Amino acid sequence: MTTLTDEVISRVRTIGHLSDDVVAGARHCILDTLGVAIGGIHEPVTIHVRAEALEEGGRPLATLWGTGERVSRSQAALVNGTAAHAIDFDDVVSRMDGHPSAPLLPALLATAENSAHSGRAFIEAFVAGFETEALVGQLMKPSHYARGFHATATVGTFGAAAAVAHALGLDTGEWSHAFGIAGARAAGLKSMFGSMTKPLQVGAAAENGMRAATLAARGLTAHPDVLGTSQGFLDTQSDATGTPAAWDWTGFAISDVLFKYHAACYLTHSAIEGALALRDAGVRPEQVETIELLVPSGHLSVCNIEEPTTPLEGKFSLRFTTAMALATGDLSEQAFSPATLTDPRVVTLRNRVTVKARSDESRSTVVRLTDVEGREQAVEVDVNRPVPADRLGGRWDSLVAKFHSLVDPALGADAAHRIVTEVSNLADAETVGPLAVALSPHTRTPR
Repeated sequence: MTTLTDEVISRVRTIGHLSDDVVAGARHCILDTLGVAIGGIHEPVTIHVRAEALEEGGRPLATLWGTGERVSRSQAALVNGTAAHAIDFDDVVSRMDGHPSAPLLPALLATAENSAHSGRAFIEAFVAGFETEALVGQLMKPSHYARGFHATATVGTFGAAAAVAHALGLDTGEWSHAFGIAGARAAGLKSMFGSMTKPLQVGAAAENGMRAATLAARGLTAHPDVLGTSQGFLDTQSDATGTPAAWDWTGFAISDVLFKYHAACYLTHSAIEGALALRDAGVRPEQVETIELLVPSGHLSVCNIEEPTTPLEGKFSLRFTTAMALATGDLSEQAFSPATLTDPRVVTLRNRVTVKARSDESRSTVVRLTDVEGREQAVEVDVNRPVPADRLGGRWDSLVAKFHSLVDPALGADAAHRIVTEVSNLADAETVGPLAVALSPHTRTPR
C-alpha cells in the first residue's frame, strides 16, 4: 500500500528536466539566500555559532560562506543555515508557511561543493528540496504553524533532507528512512521569534536534514511512513489528516516564491508598503493623528511586538515597521539599529499605531490613517502575489541590487560580482566548485 510519505517522495525524487522558468526561479532563490547569509555573518547569533564550530574543529570539507574558513559538512550546514536566517531577510512561500531556501541551500551546498555534481544537477536537487517543503507544509497547514511550530525549521528539515537525498541519488527506501530521521529530528518554536534562537533553529534544520540523508545513505533506518503513521509527524504536530488537498495544485511551488525587499518579517510587508504609499502621496509624520492597521488574524501571534527593545524585535513589530516606513522610508538592514528604536519621530508614530485583526479570510492589510485635521486616508495592500514568469528578468535585477547592498559592505563589490556571475551561470557549470571558491574570500570590516 502506498503511504503518505511514499506519495511525497514519488513527486520529488525524480525531479529533473526543468523548464527555463523553474531554473530561473531556483537561481533567484540561491542568489538571494547567499546574499542574506553573507549579510548575516556579523550578526551575534552567527558569530556565536561560528565560534563554536571553529573551536570544536573538524575535517575541513565545506565552506563557511563569506569567510576563508572551512569546517565539516554538518558544521557548515549549521553555521550557514543560521546566517541565512539571521537578519530575517530570506525568501518566502505560502505553501509551507515559511522560508524555504534558508534550511535547504546550506545543507545542499555543504554536500555538493567537493563533488562531481554539475550545476544543473545541483539546481534539480535544490528544486526537489523546495517542492518537498511545499508538499509537507501543505499537508501540515494551517494548524501546524497555528499551534506554534516554526515551519521554516520543522518542515525545512524535510526540504534539506530531500535536497541531499536527491543529490546523493538515494533509492526510494533510503529516501523513506531519510524522511523518518528528518521527522524525528525536526524542531522549532514560534515563541523564539525575535530572539537569536529563531535563526539557530533554521541552521539546525539544515544540519539535521543533511545528516538524515547521509545517515540513510549509510543504512540507518527509521519508520518508513513518518508523515502518515500514527504518532508520526502529521499526527503529533498538526490537526490535519493527510487528505489529498496537498495534491490539488499543479506546477512548481518555486514559481510562487516571494522575496523580501524590506529587512523585516514578511508579514509586516503589506503594512510597510501601505505606509510607504501614503508617504509617497505626501503624508508627513507631523500630520498623523492615528494609524489603524487591519491585518490577517494570524499576524497577531507572529509580528505584533508592541514596543520592541532590540532591532531584532523591531523586525517583528507591525507598529514599529509601519512607523519606520512613514517616518523615514528606509527599511534596509542597516536601518534596523538601536538609534532607530529610540528615534523620536519613529517612537511618536509607533505610539499612534493600533493593530486589529480582520474578520475575513483576506490576506491583505489595510492601513487607515487619520490626520490632525480629522481627514482619513486608507490603502489596502497584498504582497502575496508571485512575479509572473515574463517578469523574471526584472526580478533578477532587483535581487542583484539587493545582493550587492548586503554583500558589498562585507566582501567588496568585486567579490560580490564574482558570486553573482557564478550563480548566473550555475545551470551550465560543470561543478559547483567555482561557486564555493567565490564564497570563500576573507571578510572585510563592514562600512
